[in-house]
Amino acid sequence: MVSTSRHITFLLCLLALGLVSCASHKDERAAQAFVDNASSLVQQQRYEAALRQLDSVHALYPKQVAQRRQAKALHDSIVYLQSKQTLAYSDSLLQTLIPQSDELLKAFRYEKADAYEDHGHYVYRSLQTGWNTNRCFLQAYVTDDRQTFVKSYYYGAKQAHQQAVRLEVPAKYGETIPRVELSGENHAFEVEGWHEILTLTDDPALEILNFVSSHVTDKIKVSVIGDKPQAVYFLSDSEKEALDKTYALGLLMRDINRLEQQIRLASKRIEHFETRRQTAD
Repeated sequence: MVSTSRHITFLLCLLALGLVSCASHKDERAAQAFVDNASSLVQQQRYEAALRQLDSVHALYPKQVAQRRQAKALHDSIVYLQSKQTLAYSDSLLQTLIPQSDELLKAFRYEKADAYEDHGHYVYRSLQTGWNTNRCFLQAYVTDDRQTFVKSYYYGAKQAHQQAVRLEVPAKYGETIPRVELSGENHAFEVEGWHEILTLTDDPALEILNFVSSHVTDKIKVSVIGDKPQAVYFLSDSEKEALDKTYALGLLMRDINRLEQQIRLASKRIEHFETRRQTAD
């Protein structure tokens, strides 16, 4: 009876081992199919689809070490190819944008206070601070590290506690008033009256400039928003032109900055893979 029981146990173990072996072979074939599909997609330059196939190998078949190694090697090859593609595309596009920015910069003046500024900026000549003392106005500029700023300057006998700046186009015939209002950091000081400077950076600055660019032929009213509206004025045609040009420069500089970042990242990845390949050889 004991011998029979041992015999049955032995047969069950063999059966279990066989089932495990069959399941393992089945998983191996399935994992290999994902790797082969990814390889075929790479040949078609469908890199993102190939990466999804390789992700499935790691997620669905964690025990298939050989196929996961193949997937890792193929993944690295795809990243290398994508980086080469990104580098070529970004560099080509950058070469078309730089001449455009160089042409725009002819109307701008470069300013930098070496004593306390790490970066200089490009400001449209008519918006230079020295030409606009003791008045309320909007100034915009683009720094040499590709950031766009808009500053709302307030000057008056009383402190405004400026919290935001509002731009709007007066309504015509009962239409809704197009407007934009954004808050920023305010700096105030008193020298023969109160001076306040509200600063907007990057996306909020570009949003303000986009509004001006979209309404450059309209009458644009600017309101300094503090404890209560402290100052209201209208942008002149020359100011609208200057802000419109600064908007164009800001967009170009933002795109150039993104391309330069992509080029640096792609170059670093390419160098990493090529160095690793040389070491392996």
